[in-house]
Amino acid sequence: MSDTKMPAIIAHRGASGSAPENTLAAIRLAAEHGARWIEIDVNISADGIPVLFHDDGLSRCSNGHGLVIEHSLNTLKSLDCGSWFAAEFAGEKIATFDECLELATECNLGINLEIKPCSGWELPTIDAISQLLNSKKTLPPIVVSSFSHLVMQRAAINLPELPRSSLFLVAPPDWHSLLTQVGASNIHLHGNSILTAEMVTDFKNNGLGVYCYTVNTSDEARALFDIGVDGVFTNYPKELLEQFGT
Repeated sequence: MSDTKMPAIIAHRGASGSAPENTLAAIRLAAEHGARWIEIDVNISADGIPVLFHDDGLSRCSNGHGLVIEHSLNTLKSLDCGSWFAAEFAGEKIATFDECLELATECNLGINLEIKPCSGWELPTIDAISQLLNSKKTLPPIVVSSFSHLVMQRAAINLPELPRSSLFLVAPPDWHSLLTQVGASNIHLHGNSILTAEMVTDFKNNGLGVYCYTVNTSDEARALFDIGVDGVFTNYPKELLEQFGT
C-alpha cells in the first residue's frame, strides 16, 4: 500500500472558497495557493463516467436540474458550473475524474478522492472509478475515502494498493471494527465533532492518521492541531498555509 500520510493543510474541493468547488479552476487555484493535496468528490454520469460533483442533484452548483446520475456526460458537459459562484467563472464545466487526474499530475498534487455515490449506486460508482484508476500506468498520490462502508469494502477489493480513509461526522462506537473491515489507514471526522485529545490519542495508538473537515479559520485549525489532529481540509488553503505552512 502506498503512503497514507497527507499534509497538514488540504484544499477542500480545491480552493473552493475562492473558486467554484470541484472544478478544474478550483484545483488550479489550490496549486497556485501552495496546496500540495486536494480533496475532491466523485460521482458518475448516466453512462458511467466518473465526474467531479459533490451533490446528488445538479441545482446548487450548476444551471442543471435533476440528478447527476440521470444525465450523460455530454449533457453534464453542456452545463455552466461557474456562474453560480461568480461571473468570472461563467462557463466553467463539470470536470471528469480523468481530467482531474491529469491536472493533479501536472500540478504535482496529491488527491483525497471522496466517493459520493447516489443512494443505491454505491457499487456501480466505485466500480467505474476503480476501472479508470486501474487503467492508468501512473497515478498521483491518492487516498480513497467515503462515508459509505459498502464503497470502502469494495475499494479494498478493487484498489488494494491505494490507502483508504473512513469518513464520519462523529466517530461511532464501533469505529475500530469498521475501519479494520476496510483496512482504513486514516479516519476523517467533522472539525466540529466531539473530538478530544484522548480520542485522537486512541486513534493514533491504533495506527490511524486523523484528519478533520471543513476547517476554515486559523483558530479552528490551531485548536485541532493542539489536540493532535494530523491535518485539516479547508476551503481557504492559502490563508491556512500562511499560518501553518504545509
